[in-house]
Amino acid sequence: LKKKITIGYIVYDIDEYLAPANILICSKCMGLGHFMKQCTQTKSTCKTCGECVDDLKLHICSNVEKCIHCGQNHKSNSLKCQVVKSFRSELTRKLLSSNNYSSASSLNKVNNSNQPNFQYLSSDFPRMSLPQHLPSNINNDMLNKMDDLLGKITELNNHLTNLELKYSKFEQFMIEKNTSNLSVKQNVNLLSQHSTDYKKELVHHSILIERHENVCMKLIIPMFEDLFGLISSQNQDMKGNILDADLKVKLERYLIQMKKVKEGKHSNT
Repeated sequence: LKKKITIGYIVYDIDEYLAPANILICSKCMGLGHFMKQCTQTKSTCKTCGECVDDLKLHICSNVEKCIHCGQNHKSNSLKCQVVKSFRSELTRKLLSSNNYSSASSLNKVNNSNQPNFQYLSSDFPRMSLPQHLPSNINNDMLNKMDDLLGKITELNNHLTNLELKYSKFEQFMIEKNTSNLSVKQNVNLLSQHSTDYKKELVHHSILIERHENVCMKLIIPMFEDLFGLISSQNQDMKGNILDADLKVKLERYLIQMKKVKEGKHSNT
């Protein structure tokens, strides 16, 4: 006779739980049903490759898994082995049979000792009716809690909406910032290009100025010096007297200025 239990006005049968049996696997020979101390095998068996060796510590395993029970590619002590599963199922079945036999014997003894026999009828234990109405204070508490919960949900929804707006503004700001950075970068590149062009033009003008100065110093100034010397010689009569004093002063002043220009050029170089 099964025992019963009532939970929440519902009657449930009670069955005894028996966990699956634990299997003894020898760590020496990988055999089933005994410990290493009870093992009669002289050599040790590698659980990975299944090879029998004298000393596992000196054994060089190939790391190729091969079960000694079924020959499949898993370790010999693996619980997924079909041979191990079959052994475990058979052991569990035997334990269940033994447990059922002992339970039946105990039950017979109890039935024989307790007279008259008792027979359970579900009609003798009718289900209790559920309450039709809950107390008003419970309803009020539940409504208050629901109102609080709805209020918190509304606040959370508003908070999420504000966060979404802030995120949208921030995203727009980042887009504008990236656009501005790109424009600034383009302007900087343009200025850099203009600066390079200006430097090239400056070098070109410097070369032209230097050429003109060289022409002036090496050609024009010597030519004017010779010309002024010729004019100065023509400004004298047969006796060496100056014919035009003002012209002489002007020529001397011009020669002094050209001399200063030449001296300044040499000092700069």
